[in-house]
Amino acid sequence: MSKGTRYTMGNGILLKLAVGVCCALAVFGLAACTPRGAAVGDTQQEQAPAHDNVPGARTTIALIGSPHASNADTLAVNALDADDDFDVVYTATAGLDDPGATARQAVLDAVARRVNLIMISDFTEGEEGAWSQTLGKARESGIPVVLLNPEGEPHDPLLYAAVFRVNDRMMDAVPLAKAADTVIRDEPHDREMMVTTITATE
Repeated sequence: MSKGTRYTMGNGILLKLAVGVCCALAVFGLAACTPRGAAVGDTQQEQAPAHDNVPGARTTIALIGSPHASNADTLAVNALDADDDFDVVYTATAGLDDPGATARQAVLDAVARRVNLIMISDFTEGEEGAWSQTLGKARESGIPVVLLNPEGEPHDPLLYAAVFRVNDRMMDAVPLAKAADTVIRDEPHDREMMVTTITATE
């Protein structure tokens, strides 16, 4: 057996080892993105480590619109857009034959795009099984989910990080963009937060 053949076999072994290590790291990375016993992005303890975004990186938020026709979604989009670090991908569902199916597909699309946060406006408890499966995909991918003014909440608290309720009349309400950033960075926050869509420029 020549040295060249041994070298080729060695490369093959190294390649297999490299592939094995990469696979193990991928599995570990996925597991690390999904906290045990808590929703992704649901940090409520000060000692929990916070995760900063990569400097200069854009943050993408997928906002799934309300099934009801209102200007609430527009206010939310404008409030998030006011933050220069955010890119907002908005999906309208109002007026559609099956807004629930459209919303769930939008969540799956957001997961595929690897967004930083999924925000669902006026979430309802209908079709719980379908929603559990859809939100489970976001959890498995390590993407936090926020419910904006929900009409109901999933039975499984591990499927969403927080509930945001908009109240633009409360002086101590947290700006929507700041609240979203807190969840994205996995910094300590209340499970339910009062937020405002009023920005500093208004």
